[in-house]
Amino acid sequence: MYTPVFIDDLPDVSSISNRKSELYRLTRARALADLLLDETANWQERACPGCGQDRSQSGNFSQAMVPFHRCSHCNTIYAARVPDQARLEALRTRLLAEAGNTETSAAAGSRREFEFVSILNWIRLTEARTATSAGGLLPHVLDYRFCSESPAWPGAVERLGKNRDWRFMPLDAKAAAGNFADLRDQLQANPPEAVLLNTEMDRVADPAGLLRVIRANAPRGTLVFVATSCADGLEYEILGADSPSFVPLDRLNIFSVKGFETLARELGYEPLEISTPGRLDAVILQRYFTEIENADVPFWSGFFREADKDRLRDLQILLQRSLRSGVMRFVLKT
Repeated sequence: MYTPVFIDDLPDVSSISNRKSELYRLTRARALADLLLDETANWQERACPGCGQDRSQSGNFSQAMVPFHRCSHCNTIYAARVPDQARLEALRTRLLAEAGNTETSAAAGSRREFEFVSILNWIRLTEARTATSAGGLLPHVLDYRFCSESPAWPGAVERLGKNRDWRFMPLDAKAAAGNFADLRDQLQANPPEAVLLNTEMDRVADPAGLLRVIRANAPRGTLVFVATSCADGLEYEILGADSPSFVPLDRLNIFSVKGFETLARELGYEPLEISTPGRLDAVILQRYFTEIENADVPFWSGFFREADKDRLRDLQILLQRSLRSGVMRFVLKT
């Protein structure tokens, strides 16, 4: 079931490119460099995390620090070498702790309020569509790690999502040993009706392993809400590795629609909904082409330099309808 979501307005350009985002990218790049120089780190080579095609049959996407490939079969973009999951979790925990005092949760929440409301509406609308005579409601939802990446998220849920019980599982290096054992234990102890994986699939070394743990330990019929970057998005198609959204440490996996659907079905999930409700593609591309004067891509550079807000909005709606925006959402049933 494909469910396009239409935008009401375009975001402020300042919300997608500011000093904080530049510092964020530099911090992530430095952390990745330190990891590469760490002789004790265990790196693993891998095939496409979506369809499983051998990387020798895929084209190069980027050679910056870590080689990234674009799968020639399903279009997924992925790091060809990844550190083990335990090392990644320890690194992410340290980076989040270091960034903890740089911005108040209130300021972050204000800037991301639209995103939070969109997630809650997504769950609410899916609940209404999947309701059955047996109930079909989602009174208990488990958030896996989004609360760590976005500290303002639990507060937004408390204000806006009072009609259901939420449990939050933050990133915890002490509890997580790289095999998602913390998630397994939580699913067994307190089975939810739904699990939220918002941006988490982008960052893990073993996305299939994460989905296996959920399916093996969650009750049959549990809904899994997955929001991730989309390799089919126009931003990646035009800019490739020059895309402002491409931060290697945060984008170890950039699934395509075909790649993620293939992975989910092979693991035994039933995809109920697929959509690409991104709002930023057109604005990001316009900013890129207006700030970099020598950037010349046939048709697109002139289009974005001359486009007004109405034209950008029309393009963004077209990208959502055709599953070509940079954000992808799946609802999976175990």
